[in-house]
Amino acid sequence: MGHRVVAAGAVTGAVLAAGVTLTAGGALHDPTAEHTGRSVIAAAPGRGQDATTLEPPSTPRERTQTAAAVTDAINGVVPGSTAGLAVHDRRTGAMAVATDPDEPHYTASVVKLLIAIDVLRHHGWHAPGGDTGSDLTAMLSASDDAAASRLWDEFGGAAIVDRTAELVGLDATTPPDEADEWELTRMSPRDIVRTYTYLQQDLPRSAREAVLGTLAHFDATAADGFDQRFGLPAAFGNDTVAVKQGWMPVGDDVVLNTTGVVGAGGRFVVALPVVLPGDTDFATARDALTAGARALARALGGG
Repeated sequence: MGHRVVAAGAVTGAVLAAGVTLTAGGALHDPTAEHTGRSVIAAAPGRGQDATTLEPPSTPRERTQTAAAVTDAINGVVPGSTAGLAVHDRRTGAMAVATDPDEPHYTASVVKLLIAIDVLRHHGWHAPGGDTGSDLTAMLSASDDAAASRLWDEFGGAAIVDRTAELVGLDATTPPDEADEWELTRMSPRDIVRTYTYLQQDLPRSAREAVLGTLAHFDATAADGFDQRFGLPAAFGNDTVAVKQGWMPVGDDVVLNTTGVVGAGGRFVVALPVVLPGDTDFATARDALTAGARALARALGGG
């Protein structure tokens, strides 16, 4: 996300420290992004000719080592970063790798998954048409914050988070303190993977396709000019199924989240939310999350 600057602490200082500037319209501008229009990445299951078979770490020691490798790789690029991690194996129903999976993190644009579920619920689990349908697609594929704000206002604001948390069974998800600051919703890594699992397993086909099908063809460059290809898609390549990213400066920190589904049949759901020091520019932050995601991909036999 980059549509608004949140008011959690010394915002102006955080924006400057993050290496971004404010445009006249109040949007965040990332000077490292390539403004080449809305190029699209197709990342649906089975589309990659060189997709690999991913497998989880087989022993508790290997799971612990994998979690440490992800954190170490991130901190190797940006020391002082704090990462959460949850990797859910849908084949076994178990958590394959985890680091503080129940610790809530700011979602930034990852909350758009909850908004999407609520919109679809209001429409009887069918993709809406008209402006609402256009906003839903733009919010997911281009991470369009203006579209998210319109849907947030239309469908009840913070009540969206409460309703969807109850529906999906999320126990470490809370709405923002300020009702209009949807980006300051908090979710734990475990709740993020529960949300994806709900999308995969509990939604009717048309509703599932409206979300995961769109996330399978996300725009390489977001509506605010941010390069969305960091983290999971950069690390897993053809093994990537669907992705929702998040980014923003908050107070003295920079938040960058990479989440999604990887592996044949959408086997693994991954949530990797990271808090980086506030003087980290976004290009370096992207490199850090990609390093962490690559460590995970290597441990699963991909990358």
